[in-house]
Amino acid sequence: MQNKLKKILKAAIITAIGLILLKYIPMKIFGPNILFDASSHVSITMFCLYLIWITIEYRKTWKVPYLILSFSVIIIISIQRIFIKAHNEVGILLGIAIGILSILFAENYYKVLLKKN
Repeated sequence: MQNKLKKILKAAIITAIGLILLKYIPMKIFGPNILFDASSHVSITMFCLYLIWITIEYRKTWKVPYLILSFSVIIIISIQRIFIKAHNEVGILLGIAIGILSILFAENYYKVLLKKN
């Protein structure tokens, strides 16, 4: 239980730092109506989906349907954000990158990626 809380806290902190660096600072510099800032909707959705993933982690039969549902939700939100002209592709990709990096760091996968053979 305590390990899961550490993972959640790590993911939340990294998501917040990523949004500050890639959304709010560019909005402050270039103005609030830019399209290339990171999508907070996508990043926060990925964080929420990660929270749910942690709770069903031990049920192997739920993993594939949940991954399909997660990808579908992220795709729908991304298309909606582009459709209403709130973001362009760069903003959506930055939002997805923030979500992926927060999960990688929360799960300590970065150690495997940086490990030399």
